[in-house]
Amino acid sequence: MKNYFFHIKLFTYRFLLLLLFFSISRILFFLFNMNYFDSVGFGEFIKILFFGIRFDLSALYYFNLLFILFSLIPGNLKNNISYQSFLFFIFIVINSILLATNIIDSKFFDFEHKRLTADIFSSVWLGEDFRTLLPDFIRDFWYLILIWSVMCFGMYKLYSKKNLTHIKKDFLSFKNFISQSVVFILLMGVGLIFGRGGFQLKPLRVIHASEYTSAKNIPLILNTPFTIMKTFGRKSVTPVRYFNEEKLDSLYSPVKEYEPTSQNKTNIVILILESFSAEYTGFLNNGSGYTPFLDSLSEHSLVYTKAFANGKRSIEAMPSIIAGLPALTDETYITSQYSSNNINSIASILSEKGYYTAFFHGGKNGTMGFDQFANVAGIKHYYGMNEYPNESDKDGNWGIFDEEYLQYFSRKMSEITEPFFTSVFTLTSHHPYEIPEKYNGKFPEGTLNIHESIGYTDYSVRKFFESAKKTDWYNNTLFIITADHTAQAENSYYKNKVGNYAVPILFYNPLDTIIIGKSNTVAQQTDILPTILDYLGYDEPFISFGNSLLNDSTDHFAVNYINGIYQLIKDDYVIHFDGSKTIAIYNFRSDSLLQNNIIDQNSEYQNSELFLKAILQSYQERLVDNKLSTK
Repeated sequence: MKNYFFHIKLFTYRFLLLLLFFSISRILFFLFNMNYFDSVGFGEFIKILFFGIRFDLSALYYFNLLFILFSLIPGNLKNNISYQSFLFFIFIVINSILLATNIIDSKFFDFEHKRLTADIFSSVWLGEDFRTLLPDFIRDFWYLILIWSVMCFGMYKLYSKKNLTHIKKDFLSFKNFISQSVVFILLMGVGLIFGRGGFQLKPLRVIHASEYTSAKNIPLILNTPFTIMKTFGRKSVTPVRYFNEEKLDSLYSPVKEYEPTSQNKTNIVILILESFSAEYTGFLNNGSGYTPFLDSLSEHSLVYTKAFANGKRSIEAMPSIIAGLPALTDETYITSQYSSNNINSIASILSEKGYYTAFFHGGKNGTMGFDQFANVAGIKHYYGMNEYPNESDKDGNWGIFDEEYLQYFSRKMSEITEPFFTSVFTLTSHHPYEIPEKYNGKFPEGTLNIHESIGYTDYSVRKFFESAKKTDWYNNTLFIITADHTAQAENSYYKNKVGNYAVPILFYNPLDTIIIGKSNTVAQQTDILPTILDYLGYDEPFISFGNSLLNDSTDHFAVNYINGIYQLIKDDYVIHFDGSKTIAIYNFRSDSLLQNNIIDQNSEYQNSELFLKAILQSYQERLVDNKLSTK
């Protein structure tokens, strides 16, 4: 047994080595994202490092199961040099890949503010855009490859390669084999406990990280192999059942129907601006920003100063804006098994009223499944990069530069029959944030690498409106300007769980003097669909998980989901809900940095919790039962 215990010690050292490198990768993750985790002090970070080990143990156990089995299996084969070389090989290969995901995420987190999940293996992730942009990412983040290489070399050098030839082999008697087998079974049992995260009723999940830190800091507790593992194969949704049907409908219903009014045939144009955080706009930040044109346009528009995206990714924005569907599941709607559900949308509803419908995106056809979703949403015409006539306008990365593409967008609308509903999704203000060479030095570079491209996109929107003003359709058009999601942030407010979703939502009609001004009403992307239909005087029932912003008699709120936490912003408060209980409540208007959790001082949050539960149940039931449309 002495020989067997020696191998147990050898394995223990090697496994502790993995825990060390995972902790180092967590430290690097923190250092690369200190701007986001600015509220984490030294003591808090030490606590996160400690409790993060629980999630590291789980991931390392499952991904290294083969290594563990071969390291601890009874018998004397482990003394063989070739056998040890095999163990060394699988140790290095498996854990180099695991460390790579952590290192990659240390920078990718800056884009989505969540750990990578299993959807990185989807065709949307690994499509042509990924292959095209990979060289740019390698060029911009070459130092991550260097860090990863150093860590892999460290594992190689520190891995214990004992000379086992001098070790006396135990005679493998039947009794000795039984003893080793008993110890082996016990060790694997202990390992299984680590793998499932303890003795709790359900195995460790992403949501368990909320037990140790605030919702914002959950990604710091987790590790990327764990989040990939826990989201792999999660295709179906099991609806929560908080209430019976009668109680559910009394708390919340997504079925909307407005009072009959005189219907009009105003054109609808939605501009979805890539990564256009509210932080970058002057009209939402007392004039400090990079958007002089939008600042001037806002003076003649209806602007919502507390407006929020429903998700953190471009692929989540289109369902929210076009179809009123928030991003409330781990897997995006477009890539989920429910993506072929019958839904209503701005396009499907207005098509019935004789509207021409089209969606424009200057990226490659198929990017993020936009074209497929357009079909499902009833958009009759999709214009991608394949339809664009001039290849010389390509940016070399994503597609067509914004200025040229928005001019093309304006020209196309002059060719179609009114009334029409169209939407365009810009792309230049996305990594690698390259603008046309002819504009080098024209726009402020700012302090973040995205700022210059924000200035360029704002200029492109200016040129679009200048062209649109010369058309016959301009004065009969309601323009809606918003963003798909937020991006990098500097201001502390825009780094927290509320400001991290803050985007512009702006309504502008050249001849309508009623929709002008600023409103502090809470608004969200899913409000755009019902607001448009209310504005047009549509009087039939439809489904939307938002409300008309023109109706003051209804609840106004914003809901989103990330890292296992649901967030509801309503009235003066924001609540964080883990699926079973509220874990935090803040008065976000008086406590904009969310520093004072008043859950123990405020019992009124229970009504908001019931409201959020009703939203979640209604959404999940309708998603699974294919009831996201009234027709």
